[in-house]
Amino acid sequence: MASYGKNKSAPLSNTVKTFLSFLFVLVLASLALNGFLLWQWLGFLQQAQQMGQQAQVAVDQAVANLGDFENASINFTVPVHDDIPVKTEVKFKKTIKVPVNLNVPIDQKIKTQVPLKINDITIPIEVVVPVKMNIPVNDEQEVTLDLTIPIDTTVPVDLTVPVNIPLKDTGLAPYIQQLRGMLQQLNESLSTQLP
Repeated sequence: MASYGKNKSAPLSNTVKTFLSFLFVLVLASLALNGFLLWQWLGFLQQAQQMGQQAQVAVDQAVANLGDFENASINFTVPVHDDIPVKTEVKFKKTIKVPVNLNVPIDQKIKTQVPLKINDITIPIEVVVPVKMNIPVNDEQEVTLDLTIPIDTTVPVDLTVPVNIPLKDTGLAPYIQQLRGMLQQLNESLSTQLP
């Protein structure tokens, strides 16, 4: 008599056992491969995070260096060896005191009248008197000078001129500011994208 209530399992054939063993090994290999890939992926993420942090530090440093660079100056010297022609007029106006120390020689004959008194009558007599003498003059006179002095010459110049050009006053300033803005945007995008 046949019984329908009991499940009897038939023994598995060797082919099925081999196939199941093969599937089991495949599942284990797949799990091991997935574990390895997950481990590699986590290592990659950690390296990417470290590289992103290093990139942020480098960008911050570059922004700071650009600020220093923008505030820097170009310093150099220019040697000047040349003859410079000078043609001009100089106005000169001044009052100066001039001492006068001299002897004025006088050698003249002077006509004069000499009164001659006889009793109560005065008679003028014309006489020529020779005058020969030196008169000393010691004085100080103010002299006002109002001159225009023409100058037409060549001046030799031999010197070194220092030149200081701030970079913020040059055509580089807008490019430096633009580059700094781009680096700041890069830094902001790095900080938002990094975990």
